[in-house]
Amino acid sequence: MNARQSTEKHAKTLTDLLVRMQTAATELPQRKDLNWGHAGQTHDALKYAVYAAFALGIVNEDEARELGFPC
Repeated sequence: MNARQSTEKHAKTLTDLLVRMQTAATELPQRKDLNWGHAGQTHDALKYAVYAAFALGIVNEDEARELGFPC
């Protein structure tokens, strides 16, 4: 597998996951059984999303820092 094929494969997987993450991010805060465990999990998800956005060049160091997760 070459770099282009690997990138295409990873990009498709990212796209699929991001759609599912968007659904979860929209629905989770509306749950009646919300607890501090959920708060911790969403914080972790946000942290890794910011790191991924930084790795993809979507946010720069200043933006990542403003979001609370310096890279």
